[in-house]
Amino acid sequence: MKHILAALLAALLLSLPAAAAESDWLIPPMRDYAPFTDTAGTICETAAGICCRAGLMDGVDSRHFYPTSGLTHAQIIVISARLHRLLSGGDLDYFEPISRTGADWWKPYDGYLTENLPALAGDPAYAAAAESPTIGCTRGTFLTPLSAVLTGTDTALPEINVVTAVPDCQDPDILTFYRWGVLSGKDAYGTLEADASLSRAAAAAMLARLIDPAQRLTLELQPLDLCRDLLGTEPETVILTIGGQDITAEQFAPTIVSVCSGYNHDHFGSMGLEMSGRTVVDEAVDTLRRYILSETLAAETGLEPPACETVYANGYRGLTAAGQTWTEEHVLLTDQLIKAQGALPRDRLPDVAYAPAWETLDLTGISARVAQLPYWGGTF
Repeated sequence: MKHILAALLAALLLSLPAAAAESDWLIPPMRDYAPFTDTAGTICETAAGICCRAGLMDGVDSRHFYPTSGLTHAQIIVISARLHRLLSGGDLDYFEPISRTGADWWKPYDGYLTENLPALAGDPAYAAAAESPTIGCTRGTFLTPLSAVLTGTDTALPEINVVTAVPDCQDPDILTFYRWGVLSGKDAYGTLEADASLSRAAAAAMLARLIDPAQRLTLELQPLDLCRDLLGTEPETVILTIGGQDITAEQFAPTIVSVCSGYNHDHFGSMGLEMSGRTVVDEAVDTLRRYILSETLAAETGLEPPACETVYANGYRGLTAAGQTWTEEHVLLTDQLIKAQGALPRDRLPDVAYAPAWETLDLTGISARVAQLPYWGGTF
């Protein structure tokens, strides 16, 4: 009897640290699970265990989690409904009487979410996911119902990181996940890659960080600054004068990376540019000349320049907020003029004068370097 009591006491003492840690969980563990054979010793082992114990995810079978496989829209809807139910103080037994089998097995969970989160029901991204339940979910699509669930249950976590933008995202709802330490992105810059497939391992990792404070990440994201990193100059440096108007590096950067990226993704366009003897730099400078000409034409015709409605953050796309706003305003104005009076007159394109700082720009192999960037990168 003494030996039995000693063993029980030892087991109890060993369980105390785990129990104490779990008391900090966003939702308490509700069940045990047998560890999966395909996550043992991997980075996914802890996350899979947390998600299964919390009742949010299940294994593909009793022995396998299949961390590298994907999740369908239907599965994401089920996970989101379970999370909402648990955060609302309910339990998962609620779903048992209405659970279904067959192709529509996920429908009760969709009905639960749309009833309890009316704003989610009207969200186009969620509606598209619900209309294609068997399609694999992307990283960005996963965050739509997840954010709605947390907002709808007034759930907020401590902000442990300062993140105002990543190269391919400035959505405040998604950036909240970075600030909470739930999302870290796919590279040193924190690139979201919203259109990339969502793996079971990635979903489990995000959910585990939501649930368990010990899993949350302290981020030291590297800023993407294309004026300094790509062009080798400060954003406010004047590099050109077009029609008597100074053009800074931060005004030039959005156009040169856009032009480079466009040709990098257009095989025939790239061939045509090469055959014409022109370069991406020539194209970018001529684009800026059209922007300045559009100012002149707007003034002559009394056209009110359209305002940029997007609020840009520094670092989004690797650019400054001022540079992106200036570019967007000129794109809108140029498009408006072309719709009103046709192509801009080439014989009126303003002259270009290159400032001394132009010679210091790092333009060598710029298209190839743009192809390696987050957001702008890739080739045809």
